[in-house]
Amino acid sequence: MNDEAGGARGMRVFCGTDESQDVATRVLEFSIQKHASGPVEFFGMRDVALPVPKEEKNRQRTPFSFQRFCIPKLAGFRGRALYLDADMQVFGDLAELWRIPFGEQKVLCTTQSEAPAHWKGHSFFTPGRQFSVMLLDCARLDWDIETIVRRMDAGEFDYKQLLHDCCLVKPDEIADRVPSEWNHLDHYVSPAEASERSVAATKLVHYTVVSTQPWKNDRHQLVPLWMRCFAEAVQAGAVERDLVERGIAQGHLKPRMLRAFDRAKSGELEDSPFAKAMVRVRQALKGSGRTRWATP
Repeated sequence: MNDEAGGARGMRVFCGTDESQDVATRVLEFSIQKHASGPVEFFGMRDVALPVPKEEKNRQRTPFSFQRFCIPKLAGFRGRALYLDADMQVFGDLAELWRIPFGEQKVLCTTQSEAPAHWKGHSFFTPGRQFSVMLLDCARLDWDIETIVRRMDAGEFDYKQLLHDCCLVKPDEIADRVPSEWNHLDHYVSPAEASERSVAATKLVHYTVVSTQPWKNDRHQLVPLWMRCFAEAVQAGAVERDLVERGIAQGHLKPRMLRAFDRAKSGELEDSPFAKAMVRVRQALKGSGRTRWATP
């Protein structure tokens, strides 16, 4: 397998995250590994150092807004890499994305023609290309975050142009060839529903409304979907108890997450074959001195 198809080391996924998303990041990786048909290298960019723009208007809206622009350098300026936000859950095989050709483009993304119902009338949402799921041809992107921020400080572009337009590359070097089902915003289409309606089933859910994210409270309609995946991740050893305790103490997780952790650990959730397999993988990696959950 060549690097374009994933490389001998696997499909590389870089996740924009911070301390508040520690558990969500672990569940995201678990969901990726659960459905992947080939090896995946997952990197949480939690501790990547980022410069701060001089002007307030150009500063990050989240602690990880700029992390995506560090990926080509972190990837050694080689091969293909996928960027994902931490507040996501995957239901499809990433190999599908690795089969999409770049052609003349350097960046591939999804598109959203109109705001979802919960974002209508909200100025924060911008219809059009969405760069929270983004494939990068790292060998053709010379991005350096220090240089990017210096250029922004010099007035060459602003935050909106950087994040919403991906102005670091020419418009014709971007294409929205990543299917929209790889970035369903706060809704889920099951395979059965997809067949009935003749639409695409969800490959990735993006929990965009921070106040209703399933790990924060029970107000989201997809709480059972995410909590089931959390329980499987716990059984596989992908989430430790102290991580949950810390998240609750810091106000990042809803209190009942600890009870859900203990119930899953005790086997109340019926063990899935994949969860059992992940335990074996986790033990093998631990024995070799490596960890799946490390930052690059």
